Amino acid sequence: MDKVVKVLLKSVIVNILLIVIKFIMGFVGNSKALIANAIHSLSDLITDFISIIGYKLSKKPADEKHPLGFGQIEYITNIIVSFVIFYLGLQSIMSAFNNKVNIPSDIILVVSLLTAIIKYVLSTYIYNKGKKYQNGILVVSGIESKADALTSSLVVISVILSKLTPYVEFYKYSDNVCTFIIGVYIIYIAIKILKENIVNIIGTSATEEYMIDDLKSIIEDDKNVSKVKELSVIKYGSYYVAIIELVLNENMNLTKIKRLKNRIRNKVITYDKRISYIKISVN
Repeated sequence: MDKVVKVLLKSVIVNILLIVIKFIMGFVGNSKALIANAIHSLSDLITDFISIIGYKLSKKPADEKHPLGFGQIEYITNIIVSFVIFYLGLQSIMSAFNNKVNIPSDIILVVSLLTAIIKYVLSTYIYNKGKKYQNGILVVSGIESKADALTSSLVVISVILSKLTPYVEFYKYSDNVCTFIIGVYIIYIAIKILKENIVNIIGTSATEEYMIDDLKSIIEDDKNVSKVKELSVIKYGSYYVAIIELVLNENMNLTKIKRLKNRIRNKVITYDKRISYIKISVN
């Protein structure tokens, strides 16, 4: 099984368990905030399923109509996820304006605290794996999971405040206020994911300046290359596409140019295996 899919499946299993626990305890314990948090966890689960599908599609090999592969499907996947999260955030906000005032039971405090800890551990694991594997889908999933851990922590605070209602009457609204805050935060996460992925789908150059300098140096070490006239490394989902224009030292026939291009390709891929597609033109 693919290592990225394996991480996402682990997230799916944990999220299913947490969603069931949160929904049941939210209704039993009379906590709209925990139910809102369960909806947030549901968005996490939907994110995982969409991410698995998107990742599988993004790894399809290049074909005649798609010479640079399908890496940008990763961004489309994340954009779909952002709309799902946005909708669920709106649902939480609407729930917060329900006139009914709830005082959650003590069990909500225990459940919220445990789920917050579990989600934080899970989110850290997913995010770190995303960075390790250079996979944007895992990074986004990790960010979303960390947001869920934060909203679980808010539920803990709302329960504690609601227990102080006999001393400060306004605290009886803490469950509603917490539900509203969770909804706003979910929408914030959705907009952030949407913005980042729209920028990426337009085309984002590799931000590591050292990468460009190193590649130029490696390419110009070849005896037939006078200089690198242009070099762009563009992020395409989980991999990069390099566009290279070379100035040669001398006129070369097509056979020699083909050999040169193969040498350059091998050098570039050896330097960074994330560079999966390379387009080379020569002057």
